[in-house]
Amino acid sequence: MTNGLLLLYNLCGDKMNIGKIDKNMLDDKKNEIGTIWYGRPDIDYSVHGLYWFKENNSYCRLKEDTFVSDNVSQLSYHPSGAYLAFMTNTTSISLRVSLSSAAYMSHMSACGQCGLDLYFLNKDNYVFLATTKINKAEYEITIISGMSKKMREYRLYLPIYTKLISIEIGIDSDANINKCEDFKPEAIVCYGTSITQGGCATRPGMNYSSILGRHLNYEIYNLGFSGSAKLEENMAYQISLIKEMKYLIIEAEANSGYSDILENRLKAFLDIIVKSSKTDIFIISHYPRPDTLIKSDIRKKLQKNALFQKNICSLYKNVSFVDGKKLLRSYQFEETVDGTHLTDLGFFAVAKFFIKLIEKKGN
Repeated sequence: MTNGLLLLYNLCGDKMNIGKIDKNMLDDKKNEIGTIWYGRPDIDYSVHGLYWFKENNSYCRLKEDTFVSDNVSQLSYHPSGAYLAFMTNTTSISLRVSLSSAAYMSHMSACGQCGLDLYFLNKDNYVFLATTKINKAEYEITIISGMSKKMREYRLYLPIYTKLISIEIGIDSDANINKCEDFKPEAIVCYGTSITQGGCATRPGMNYSSILGRHLNYEIYNLGFSGSAKLEENMAYQISLIKEMKYLIIEAEANSGYSDILENRLKAFLDIIVKSSKTDIFIISHYPRPDTLIKSDIRKKLQKNALFQKNICSLYKNVSFVDGKKLLRSYQFEETVDGTHLTDLGFFAVAKFFIKLIEKKGN
């Protein structure tokens, strides 16, 4: 055994403790000094990305008495894309969090599944500051400390794939906290599959809907439901209730394109929404799949689905087709973690595309 390997073994034993080797990998710890806790929505912070929050009094993404499917009912309590906005002059920020579970998926980071992301406003841009490095269902941690005592605006993004039961924000005992943002006058709604929900972003702020919200002056509502974007009529009705909706992005093929669901339901789904609003709608066909290079049946099916969606879009003045394959083609299939679900690279590219498209439409 070399000296380096012997040292590593002595530090870690049979099970590696990465914190002994690299202190930056340690879990976040609790600040024991002078913390006061706050947890009152619309007083201590404002809640964004949850259209029915005041009515539900919970972090559910749909109205709680709405039924679309059993799976959607469960997944709606995962507050993907939602965030808390507040301003404070504290030198440290702590969190007291209760979740339904710790992380449970092998191909998505714990930070992405059950973590929270902290951003702050630096001049005109929201900048990533810290994420919760802990994989527990209940915890108290200090996410950032040692800051200068200055009033700053923050966004705290909520978990992508775990139910949030309760949350409190802890600040210095001599600091102030208050909500800092009103809701935007218009909204972008993102409806779709696990990809839209945020699988497999490394952390909540890297979901493409969250990136959109930091770059565009719109409220963002993420209605992505893992494995459950089945274009149900009741889902279309719920989307049509969002009065502020200016743009709607639909990405449903990955859940609806391998049976007759896409062909049987897409037009009826669109008719409900188009009838009740003047929303500009974008339909994204399937993102690139590497297995299409070696499986002709899948390649032909995706080509057929893309053509079908493009033809449906042509029936409406305000519905546009977006070729998902072309959108991410330049990344040479490096934009996913498993051939389907996007990494941060893929999410950033999708967000960048829609930022440019929506800014152009707004001019």
